[in-house]
Amino acid sequence: MTTAPDTAEKLYTVEQWLEFEKTAEVRHEYYFGKLIPMAGEAKRANRIANNLIKQLDDHLYERGFEIFDHDIKAEVVPNGVYRYPDLVVAPVVDDEHDYIVKHPVLMAEVTSDQSGQRDRIKKRKEYLAIPSLWYYLVADQDEMLVELHIRGEGNRWETQYFTEPDDMIRLSRFELEFPLKAVYMRLKMPL
Repeated sequence: MTTAPDTAEKLYTVEQWLEFEKTAEVRHEYYFGKLIPMAGEAKRANRIANNLIKQLDDHLYERGFEIFDHDIKAEVVPNGVYRYPDLVVAPVVDDEHDYIVKHPVLMAEVTSDQSGQRDRIKKRKEYLAIPSLWYYLVADQDEMLVELHIRGEGNRWETQYFTEPDDMIRLSRFELEFPLKAVYMRLKMPL
């Protein structure tokens, strides 16, 4: 088992972190030299991420985009912050690095009680500052709720909330829409 020695005290370079991650049994996000261990994921969160992939994959690939999930890193702040979003979409031409998406256009997180505040506040602030990003989608794993942050005219962000099964989530830059219930297929949701 490979673990990071004294991750709270030692600062790592991006290159050291990338090398370490190749053999680590637990993933670590990178935050200005610090390694932040990632908790395991619940099955329902994984199902939601997989449902999103089903809605997006073929359609986006035909338009020159690829989807990566869970184990692919996204550059949030060059040489400063790298995250493991639950889902990241990038142009096919974003192939500068084998392990990192450098120009994400859509990022998605599936929240839990433990990650909800971090995903909705800290990560939202970080992600919305990425120049290439068009969409940030946050799906709640405990209730039927999706928040969609959309970059609009003049780099202004708009937030939409989806709570009803037949609400249509529209990603106009991809010429794609799908109902909220598709995100929660095969999941029992509380009434």
